[in-house]
Amino acid sequence: MRVPVGPGRHDPAGDPEFIAGSIMADDLCLDEDAGVAYVTTHQQNTIERVPLRAGGSPRQIVAGEPFDEQLVGPSSVAWGRRPGDYGRIAYVTTDGGLVVPPTDDIVRPARLLRAELPAAERGRAPLCHRAATEDNR
Repeated sequence: MRVPVGPGRHDPAGDPEFIAGSIMADDLCLDEDAGVAYVTTHQQNTIERVPLRAGGSPRQIVAGEPFDEQLVGPSSVAWGRRPGDYGRIAYVTTDGGLVVPPTDDIVRPARLLRAELPAAERGRAPLCHRAATEDNR
């Protein structure tokens, strides 16, 4: 659902608008420049790109299909903070399938991934990498 809000107090300024359904979303980050949201679907092990306007381009799975060993149980997602990251570089946490293991019933380690997301118009698959942490640098 999408609801327009007024400036200042952010009160509703219009009727709710249906954007997308039949999606088990966990978290999202908005790319307002491209007019899309990138949504983590925890139990489906994917990241989906969903248009922010009703009747826009169809939603699309941009990571996790086919199954990606790195992207098991994606939960939180946020844009990187460096110049040029917005709309392109996102960081995704996973639970490794602890809540819902993949079809092989193997729980993987939880991860922090750096995802290079495609521009909304290109449709290329993103590259997901483990982010540098103290134990894997």
